[in-house]
Amino acid sequence: MGFSCGACENLPDGIYLCHECTEKLERDLQDVPMTVDSLWASAARMDVGNGSVGSSGHSSPTAPTNSRAYDAGRTLNVILTGWADTLGHTEPLATKAAAVLLAHIREVRAAEWAPDLKRELREILWQCDVITDRKEPKVFAGICPTEVEGVECGTPVYVRRGRTEAVCKGCESTWDVTDWRARALAAAGHHTGTPAELSRMISDDVTGEALPQVRIRQWVARGKLTPIGTNRMGRPVYQVRKVRNLWHRHLDNLAARNESREQAA
Repeated sequence: MGFSCGACENLPDGIYLCHECTEKLERDLQDVPMTVDSLWASAARMDVGNGSVGSSGHSSPTAPTNSRAYDAGRTLNVILTGWADTLGHTEPLATKAAAVLLAHIREVRAAEWAPDLKRELREILWQCDVITDRKEPKVFAGICPTEVEGVECGTPVYVRRGRTEAVCKGCESTWDVTDWRARALAAAGHHTGTPAELSRMISDDVTGEALPQVRIRQWVARGKLTPIGTNRMGRPVYQVRKVRNLWHRHLDNLAARNESREQAA
């Protein structure tokens, strides 16, 4: 499974990450300081009790080694300082290198190696999350669609908010959460709901993109959306597909305006 969205295949000359992929990279770079802190805390916890003596007078089993946390930290440091150095900024620490890359994200987007940075950083951050077992709340990301020996894996996958690339614990494949959601919503396209129900259905807990029901009502008031019937309570209902299409056009327009501002700056 790839780490770049399909839009990255049709970009203007001199740009190697689309707006969506750039936002994902920015979120990962912003997450580096917290990840480093978690690695150190995990290493300290795993050191406690090594070689200690139990109540029976015999040495207790050695606690899990902290080498995994240290190794992951070194790998994270090498990746970030290496790419920052490629950009022309020498920094000795992962946190400072991440800050440099974030501050020069426009230059990063224009670098041919940008997709490699995005992929490598996402992979090591996932490994760090596994090692440190971070207890941040996770949200349902979908059902793993990867085929294993001709059968869909089907494992429920949960991710931390903002993580649109999911790693399945069942088959260990990596896939794009947004792709699964898009297919699920497309399959439900003929269904209907009230503005409140459609808001809950189409809003994305993973990315944090929320479709307020007030916006759906605005589309109705402006004649962009018409009911196709009523529910058992006599309330007007609207088709999922039509509301989803309006929402996607709205997001595409926002992304295009942001892209234009960046290019004009």
